[in-house]
Amino acid sequence: MDLSQFDYSAAKLALDVAQLGGLVALGVYQHLTSRSKANAREINTVREGAEAAFSGLEERVARVERRQDVFESKLDGAPTHQDLSRVYDRLNDVAEDLSGVSGQMRQLSHQLSMVNQYLLNQKGGQGQ
Repeated sequence: MDLSQFDYSAAKLALDVAQLGGLVALGVYQHLTSRSKANAREINTVREGAEAAFSGLEERVARVERRQDVFESKLDGAPTHQDLSRVYDRLNDVAEDLSGVSGQMRQLSHQLSMVNQYLLNQKGGQGQ
């Protein structure tokens, strides 16, 4: 084969077509790999956000459990209905006793007033 008869324009066209095909294949490959990397990155971002939210929820649940434990321990020391009924009974007894003392004080006050009046009348009568 003689090089003078070789068609360089056809060879150049074939090489250009092959180069174009290679560039298109490379572009498709690049697109697919970058898309999978972006998907993996987005998945990792979502996973990290979910893990952060989950740890925040765990902390809140732990705080609520501690508060509930404190509340239950305080509730164990709270008076029951029976305790309150005994307290109310004693208060009623004290109120009755106070009422009696109040009546006695009124009687004493009245008697003291009578003694005072008698003494005032006697002094007035002795001076005449």
